Parts: sequence; structure tokens; C-alpha cells
Amino acid sequence: MFKKIALVLLCALPFSLMAQEVKLGHVNSQEILSLMPERATIEKTITDLQSQWQKELAQMSDEYYAKIKDFQDKQATMPESIKQARQGEISDLEQRITTFKQTASTDLQKKEQELFTPVIDKVKKAISDVATENGYLYIFDLSTQSIVYQSPKSNDITPLVKKKLGLK
Repeated sequence: MFKKIALVLLCALPFSLMAQEVKLGHVNSQEILSLMPERATIEKTITDLQSQWQKELAQMSDEYYAKIKDFQDKQATMPESIKQARQGEISDLEQRITTFKQTASTDLQKKEQELFTPVIDKVKKAISDVATENGYLYIFDLSTQSIVYQSPKSNDITPLVKKKLGLK
């Protein structure tokens, strides 16, 4: 009789362990970010910076087109050495405009990242806090299709997969 009870308990133990609730959740971080009060200030800052870059680029473009027009109007009467000098100036200005566009784009991206990083960190912390408080094992972000929270209680099976594949 004792053997039967022990056998039943032994068989029931894995089922009771599996009956523990595994809580998974999901979040849409882009939706949350779009509702953050800091977003409006950041977007205004980025827009203002972008406007400054565009004004500067417009001035450079105006200068470029004026030089081209002047060159085209006077090239028939210019000596060859002056033509080459003017073509060099135009070419240099083209290069400056190209470099300016690249620099502006890079600087704009850096500034946006610099301004949004604290807000993103704030949202990540809130997600982590909510997940911890409510006992979630994993939280998936629908906007990025990634895991944004992983409980310390989660199981990493990487070593088992490596072993299965014969990897060290």
C-alpha cells in the first residue's frame, strides 16, 4: 500500500510543478513613448534644429546656383585658367554641401538619440517594475518584436543546446 501511495505522489509531483502559473505579457512601447509628456519638447527641439540645418543648406545651395549661373554666363569670355579656378570653386562648394548634409544628418540622429534615451530608459524601468511587481516571467514588446523584460527566474537553455550540438 505504501508503495502505491509513493508511486501516486511521485507521478503527481511533476504535474503539480507544471501547474505553476507562467505569466507572459506584452507591451507596445511605441504607443507608450508617443504618450510621454517629454515627447513634445523633444520633437520641438529636433524640429528647431532641423530648421536651422535647412536654412544653412538653403544658403549654401543659393550660393552654389549663383556661382554656376555666373560661370555659365561668363565662361565664353573667360580665360582657361579662370575657368579652371571657377570650376574648382564650384566643385569645392559641391563637396562642402555634401559633407554638410552628411554631418547634419548624423548630428540630428545623435541629438534625437541623446534626447530620447532618458525617456526610453524611464519606460524600460516602468516595464521592468510592473513585470516584477506582477510576477511576469517575460514581457514582449509588440512594436519591436523583442523581449523587453526577462525575469531572473527564467531558464537559459543555451548551455543545453550547445551540449546537444557538441559545442563548447
